[in-house]
Amino acid sequence: MKTQVQGEELRVTSKSRDDLQAVQKLLSEAELDFAVQYTNYR
Repeated sequence: MKTQVQGEELRVTSKSRDDLQAVQKLLSEAELDFAVQYTNYR
């Protein structure tokens, strides 16, 4: 898994779809003070 910060965006890349889904679940369950949006660039 690889992460990059690009301005106000956090980019997570991985060959494993399960890893990416785990990151999305972690962020969805976190109590964050900002909105989270997911984009798939396949």
